[in-house]
Amino acid sequence: MRKTHIITEAAIQLALFAVLFLVSLYVPLLGMIAILFLSLPFMIFTMRHGYAYALLLLVASLIISTLIGSLLSLPVALMFGTAGIAIGGMLAKNKSRYMILLTSALIFLMNIVIDYVISVKFLQMDIIQETLSAFRQSFHTAMQIMKGMGQTPTKQLQEQFEQGLELIKYVTPTLFVIAAFLLAYVTMAVSIPILKRLKLPVGTWPPFRDFTLPKSLLWCYLLVLVISFIPLEKGTFAYLAVLNVYYLLQLLFIVQGFSFLYYAANKKNVPKGIVIGGTILCLFLPFLLYLIAILGIIDLGFDLRKRI
Repeated sequence: MRKTHIITEAAIQLALFAVLFLVSLYVPLLGMIAILFLSLPFMIFTMRHGYAYALLLLVASLIISTLIGSLLSLPVALMFGTAGIAIGGMLAKNKSRYMILLTSALIFLMNIVIDYVISVKFLQMDIIQETLSAFRQSFHTAMQIMKGMGQTPTKQLQEQFEQGLELIKYVTPTLFVIAAFLLAYVTMAVSIPILKRLKLPVGTWPPFRDFTLPKSLLWCYLLVLVISFIPLEKGTFAYLAVLNVYYLLQLLFIVQGFSFLYYAANKKNVPKGIVIGGTILCLFLPFLLYLIAILGIIDLGFDLRKRI
């Protein structure tokens, strides 16, 4: 009887996945929203029946995705399916939301890296290089329009643009990490309210103001700063590693800085509207983000929260 119930629900979740997958492939605007819900059937099924049956559902969904689309659509189903199983299993075990976010982000990151390597090695399609080429072509077109209007673009502007493209190429690993965390967070954000409506245990997010990074990251940051004084040849593995670790640590310290500000605002009874408005303002002013990163480093090193 129980196996019949499992098979029935597996068929329902597989049908839901197939509909979402069809919409994500063939409906332009709605598809961008539908793709964020692809993990939902796997979360529900894993929370109700465990990992073993969820893996069978994943295999069936891979077959369905190949029939609906093609072999090229297989990585999308694999990415959201594995992430959904991981999130559902950890939610069922009442794991910390931050731990679930980290785990699912790592799964998304692994899938992104594997898909990128396969596209470059076997399909001869480098999406990073193609995107940079598109940016460069758009910039040159804009320059031609400016010249046609009698405005001569400065050489400094062109050099800054080329330097920006070069930096994007070098920090591709950092961009992959950011994309993985965004996918993980948005996937959880859109799915958890539905899981709540289905009476499934989802826990709650710990207050952001209580979030703190491990103090060991300060030593990592100090080591990166020391290594950065050593002249490294551009494009080498050491150069790329130091550059990407530096930017990742900066992002983490920005999060730490915002967490401290939220903690201080809560202690001083600052209205939430002001806090949210200040956060949005900081996101559009890079120099403020730099100051917040410094504040995060100070908070982590000297534990400013105990002084409030």
